[in-house]
Amino acid sequence: MIKQNKKILIIRCGLLGDTVDATSVVDPLLEHYGNEVDIHWVTKPGISKLFSEDPRIIKTFELKHTKLPLLLNKDKLKILIESLRNPYDLILNLEIGKKFNDVVRFTRAQYKIGMPYEYIKDDIFKEHRVKHQLRILNKFINDYNEQKAIPSIVGCDADAIKKKFSINNQYIVLCPTNSHIDNENHRGYRSWPKDKWIDLIKIILRETNLDIYLAGSSNEQNYFREFHPLDKRVKDISGLTTIPELISMMKNAHYVVATDSGSAHVAGAVCKNIVCIHGPTNHYQSSPYQTYKNNVKVATLGLECSPCYDTDIIKKCQKNICMHDLSADLVFNLINEF
Repeated sequence: MIKQNKKILIIRCGLLGDTVDATSVVDPLLEHYGNEVDIHWVTKPGISKLFSEDPRIIKTFELKHTKLPLLLNKDKLKILIESLRNPYDLILNLEIGKKFNDVVRFTRAQYKIGMPYEYIKDDIFKEHRVKHQLRILNKFINDYNEQKAIPSIVGCDADAIKKKFSINNQYIVLCPTNSHIDNENHRGYRSWPKDKWIDLIKIILRETNLDIYLAGSSNEQNYFREFHPLDKRVKDISGLTTIPELISMMKNAHYVVATDSGSAHVAGAVCKNIVCIHGPTNHYQSSPYQTYKNNVKVATLGLECSPCYDTDIIKKCQKNICMHDLSADLVFNLINEF
């Protein structure tokens, strides 16, 4: 008789940064079950590409409409049907909302951890969200190597990236965008002004020999055109990388500079030196996760009114001074400290 692998369903259906941080549970689960385990992951559409080069994640379920109930949601039903064929050994629900309660209740599994059976409070002011995800995991196992319980992702072949982008010199990756880059209201306040990015580019060109790669998604290319014309040492690769290619670009970069974004968390998982620019958001919770593999520096003015995201304060803020008054010199000085 052929021995079947253990089978795990992880539910973390967030944006890129949320999903990267949630991968901190993968190695502890492998440590517990051994390498003969099949991990399935519930993701948002497009985010599953994060796992396209990752041999640990065998299957992904993309959910477009997470709020639709199970019986009206063909994507949720696929998960249920999968469990009817071969039940899961574990369902680990890393979500704290109610959107996946029906999936967890009706999908067949030996163990079910998290909602709807137990709510694990998040939003503790100085607790990183990786720690929150691990507190959910701890309801199932807690005897794993904590040093390895960190975000871990897999990129594509490094030589292929060097060839694709003609990389011959040491370089820095700059990520000027985030998921609310186009919002002109307070939702866009995570953004660092374009003129500050341009100032930083000028300083890097003047003070270092590094090439500069500007990274972003295909729907942000109009934003990046405002940085043109570019110096010959500055390359605009917005919209030209898959997620695994971005992972490899960042893994081999000397530095990455980003605002609070999915790109910052990708960098935190693979790059050695990361500067993350924070103003209205809580860097204790949402900066790249500090591990034994990386160095993370937070560029912030540390104003009394920060962090203010998701509060009434940000809605009344007219200038967004925590980002507008944060200079390129401050960011570059942090780069120099590595």
